[in-house]
Amino acid sequence: MTGYMGRWGIAALVLVTAAAEVQAQNWADQLVDKKKLEFGVIARNSETTNIITITNTTQSTVHISHLTTACRCAEAGYYQDSRSFVQGAPAKSLLQPGEKTTVTVRMNTNSFTGARDTALTVYFDAPQYAEVRIPITAYIRTDVVFDPGKVDFGNVEFLAGSSKTVRITYAGRPDWQIRDLKVDNPQLKAEFKEVSRSQFAQNGINVEYQLTVQLSETAKVGRVRDYITLVTDDAANPYVPLLVEGTVIPDIAITSPNVAIRSLKPGQTTTVKVVIKGNKPFLVEDVNCENMSDCFKVKKSEEPNKLQVVEMEFTAPDKPGKFSEKMIVKVKDREEPLNFVVSGSIL
Repeated sequence: MTGYMGRWGIAALVLVTAAAEVQAQNWADQLVDKKKLEFGVIARNSETTNIITITNTTQSTVHISHLTTACRCAEAGYYQDSRSFVQGAPAKSLLQPGEKTTVTVRMNTNSFTGARDTALTVYFDAPQYAEVRIPITAYIRTDVVFDPGKVDFGNVEFLAGSSKTVRITYAGRPDWQIRDLKVDNPQLKAEFKEVSRSQFAQNGINVEYQLTVQLSETAKVGRVRDYITLVTDDAANPYVPLLVEGTVIPDIAITSPNVAIRSLKPGQTTTVKVVIKGNKPFLVEDVNCENMSDCFKVKKSEEPNKLQVVEMEFTAPDKPGKFSEKMIVKVKDREEPLNFVVSGSIL
């Protein structure tokens, strides 16, 4: 009887331990938004990336210790800027409850070709150890090559727009054609033209195209990241994606988009200043608040300048409690207004 109870106790301990390990693994699985990365068919020398978002949905602090990929054909990390890629770590490693981070996975299309089946592993060491494995599949074709490997607009000033060209070469059928382009982002326009075609390969190339991509002058401020897809006459693999990236930077910016007002009693007043900078002289026409317009008196310059200081006198209304209101700044000859937030408490 004693032996039976002993064996039962050991079996129960094994089951409990296994269940705990499964539970530990499951908590991390739920944090990652993608369970598989499928790049599809991509061109050689193209910069092709995919982004995974990790969200801390637990009540504890989560720490990602490191990242690995099973093959050098895939690299995982984050971009410090448009050109500097840091491998082996997410954009942010320590996550408080509710916080998010991203992992960028990019295929090494310069050194590898053909079918690539590999995996990304994300390692957690807090609140307890866990690993999340994400399969990666891609096929890097050698007959289509982009130069450069992506459309990189860099930093583009708001309302300026930009244009870039990419050389597309094909080695194979002399009658190969690009039939169309798929452009889903309304901020982008693209067109292609044939440059050369040869029955017999010249320097390994049968067909050459030039692709021109334009970023609209009306593109919104912020990061642009999308794909343009070539539609070719290949029966088996007609689609070839091309990454497009850039950042539209504001021509005019408010240095403090969040302005805090000290706690006041009803009827009390205080003054705050808002600094607005531009790349060229501009004039602030109006600063208004839809819900608390009677509480603000605005003093501004009447002369155009690259630096404008707007002084606002705030009188606390007879409505105790916290407030947070959007202020709208209208700039002369600029269709898009600027916004900032004013917040505080009425005692």
